[in-house]
Amino acid sequence: MTPLTTLDRFAIEDLFSIYHWALDTADVEGFVDTLVDDAVVVLKIGDRTSHYEGRAGMVDVAESLRVWDRFPGCQHFADQLLIEPLADTGERRCQVRSFLLVAECRGEPPYSLRFAGRSDDRLVFRGGQWLFEQRLVRLWQSDALCNRQLELS
Repeated sequence: MTPLTTLDRFAIEDLFSIYHWALDTADVEGFVDTLVDDAVVVLKIGDRTSHYEGRAGMVDVAESLRVWDRFPGCQHFADQLLIEPLADTGERRCQVRSFLLVAECRGEPPYSLRFAGRSDDRLVFRGGQWLFEQRLVRLWQSDALCNRQLELS
Protein backbone atom coordinates (compact mmCIF):
# COMPACT_ATOMS: atom_id res chain seq x y z
CA MET A 1 0.00 0.00 0.00
CA THR A 2 1.53 3.33 -1.10
CA PRO A 3 1.11 6.03 1.54
CA LEU A 4 -0.67 9.20 0.48
CA THR A 5 1.43 12.34 0.39
CA THR A 6 0.37 15.80 1.48
CA LEU A 7 0.11 16.71 -2.21
CA ASP A 8 -2.20 13.72 -2.77
CA ARG A 9 -4.45 14.92 0.04
CA PHE A 10 -4.61 18.47 -1.33
CA ALA A 11 -5.37 17.10 -4.81
CA ILE A 12 -8.17 14.93 -3.40
CA GLU A 13 -9.69 17.88 -1.56
CA ASP A 14 -9.45 19.91 -4.78
CA LEU A 15 -11.19 17.08 -6.66
CA PHE A 16 -14.17 17.29 -4.29
CA SER A 17 -14.30 21.07 -4.76
CA ILE A 18 -14.08 20.85 -8.55
CA TYR A 19 -16.77 18.13 -8.64
CA HIS A 20 -19.26 20.11 -6.54
CA TRP A 21 -18.46 23.48 -8.12
CA ALA A 22 -19.04 22.01 -11.61
CA LEU A 23 -22.24 20.30 -10.48
CA ASP A 24 -23.67 23.46 -8.90
CA THR A 25 -22.79 25.72 -11.83
CA ALA A 26 -24.18 23.31 -14.50
CA ASP A 27 -20.70 22.67 -15.95
CA VAL A 28 -21.55 19.21 -17.28
CA GLU A 29 -18.17 18.58 -18.93
CA GLY A 30 -16.27 19.81 -15.87
CA PHE A 31 -18.38 17.50 -13.70
CA VAL A 32 -17.86 14.47 -15.95
CA ASP A 33 -14.11 15.15 -16.14
CA THR A 34 -13.79 14.48 -12.39
CA LEU A 35 -14.72 10.82 -12.94
CA VAL A 36 -13.06 7.94 -14.79
CA ASP A 37 -14.81 6.84 -17.98
CA ASP A 38 -16.24 3.70 -16.37
CA ALA A 39 -17.26 5.37 -13.09
CA VAL A 40 -20.22 4.24 -11.01
CA VAL A 41 -22.37 6.65 -9.00
CA VAL A 42 -25.14 5.44 -6.69
CA LEU A 43 -27.56 7.90 -5.05
CA LYS A 44 -29.63 6.45 -2.18
CA ILE A 45 -32.25 8.93 -1.02
CA GLY A 46 -34.83 7.33 1.25
CA ASP A 47 -36.35 4.32 -0.52
CA ARG A 48 -35.14 5.48 -3.94
CA THR A 49 -31.82 4.32 -5.39
CA SER A 50 -30.45 5.68 -8.67
CA HIS A 51 -27.51 3.93 -10.31
CA TYR A 52 -25.39 5.60 -13.02
CA GLU A 53 -22.51 4.03 -14.94
CA GLY A 54 -19.94 5.20 -17.45
CA ARG A 55 -19.46 8.57 -19.06
CA ALA A 56 -22.98 8.62 -20.51
CA GLY A 57 -24.39 7.90 -17.05
CA MET A 58 -22.41 10.78 -15.55
CA VAL A 59 -23.75 13.14 -18.23
CA ASP A 60 -27.25 11.87 -17.34
CA VAL A 61 -26.67 12.70 -13.64
CA ALA A 62 -25.51 16.23 -14.39
CA GLU A 63 -28.11 16.94 -17.09
CA SER A 64 -31.01 15.61 -15.02
CA LEU A 65 -30.02 17.85 -12.10
CA ARG A 66 -29.39 20.84 -14.37
CA VAL A 67 -32.95 20.80 -15.73
CA TRP A 68 -34.65 19.99 -12.40
CA ASP A 69 -36.54 23.13 -11.39
CA ARG A 70 -35.52 22.87 -7.70
CA PHE A 71 -31.80 22.43 -8.40
CA PRO A 72 -30.65 25.92 -9.48
CA GLY A 73 -29.41 27.75 -6.41
CA CYS A 74 -28.29 24.61 -4.58
CA GLN A 75 -24.78 24.50 -3.15
CA HIS A 76 -23.08 21.22 -2.24
CA PHE A 77 -20.55 21.05 0.58
CA ALA A 78 -18.29 18.09 1.41
CA ASP A 79 -16.22 18.17 4.57
CA GLN A 80 -14.40 16.08 7.12
CA LEU A 81 -12.85 13.89 4.45
CA LEU A 82 -11.43 10.65 5.86
CA ILE A 83 -8.90 9.57 3.25
CA GLU A 84 -7.41 6.07 3.46
CA PRO A 85 -5.08 4.46 0.92
CA LEU A 86 -6.16 1.12 -0.52
CA ALA A 87 -3.93 -1.81 -1.43
CA ASP A 88 -2.01 -1.32 -4.67
CA THR A 89 -3.54 -3.20 -7.58
CA GLY A 90 -1.44 -1.72 -10.36
CA GLU A 91 -2.95 1.74 -9.81
CA ARG A 92 -2.96 3.91 -6.70
CA ARG A 93 -6.38 4.02 -5.06
CA CYS A 94 -7.92 5.40 -1.92
CA GLN A 95 -11.21 5.35 -0.09
CA VAL A 96 -12.76 8.63 1.06
CA ARG A 97 -15.67 9.08 3.46
CA SER A 98 -17.18 12.53 3.88
CA PHE A 99 -20.13 14.45 5.23
CA LEU A 100 -22.33 16.15 2.64
CA LEU A 101 -24.64 19.12 3.00
CA VAL A 102 -26.73 20.82 0.35
CA ALA A 103 -28.02 24.32 0.98
CA GLU A 104 -30.87 25.75 -1.09
CA CYS A 105 -29.79 29.35 -1.71
CA ARG A 106 -32.88 31.04 -3.11
CA GLY A 107 -34.56 34.26 -2.09
CA GLU A 108 -33.46 35.98 1.07
CA PRO A 109 -31.41 34.34 3.82
CA PRO A 110 -31.59 32.37 5.97
CA TYR A 111 -31.28 29.56 3.44
CA SER A 112 -32.63 26.05 3.88
CA LEU A 113 -30.61 22.94 4.45
CA ARG A 114 -31.89 20.65 1.71
CA PHE A 115 -29.80 17.53 2.31
CA ALA A 116 -27.59 16.13 5.06
CA GLY A 117 -25.80 12.96 4.12
CA ARG A 118 -22.54 11.20 3.50
CA SER A 119 -20.52 9.83 0.65
CA ASP A 120 -18.38 6.74 0.44
CA ASP A 121 -16.02 7.03 -2.49
CA ARG A 122 -13.23 5.18 -4.20
CA LEU A 123 -10.68 7.28 -6.09
CA VAL A 124 -7.95 6.25 -8.49
CA PHE A 125 -4.79 8.10 -9.51
CA ARG A 126 -4.86 7.99 -13.29
CA GLY A 127 -3.26 10.18 -15.94
CA GLY A 128 -1.45 12.20 -13.28
CA GLN A 129 -4.58 13.12 -11.33
CA TRP A 130 -7.01 11.76 -8.75
CA LEU A 131 -10.46 10.89 -10.17
CA PHE A 132 -13.65 9.40 -8.78
CA GLU A 133 -14.06 5.73 -9.63
CA GLN A 134 -17.09 4.99 -7.46
CA ARG A 135 -19.41 7.21 -5.41
CA LEU A 136 -22.14 6.21 -3.01
CA VAL A 137 -24.17 9.19 -1.78
CA ARG A 138 -26.91 8.72 0.81
CA LEU A 139 -28.88 10.43 3.53
CA TRP A 140 -27.37 10.58 6.99
CA GLN A 141 -29.47 8.19 9.04
CA SER A 142 -29.07 6.17 12.20
CA ASP A 143 -27.62 3.25 10.21
CA ALA A 144 -24.48 5.36 9.66
CA LEU A 145 -23.27 4.18 13.07
CA CYS A 146 -22.85 0.63 11.79
CA ASN A 147 -21.88 1.31 8.14
CA ARG A 148 -18.19 2.10 8.31
CA GLN A 149 -16.98 0.44 5.13
CA LEU A 150 -17.44 1.39 1.51
CA GLU A 151 -20.45 -0.49 0.18
CA LEU A 152 -19.56 -0.45 -3.50
CA SER A 153 -17.64 -3.35 -4.96
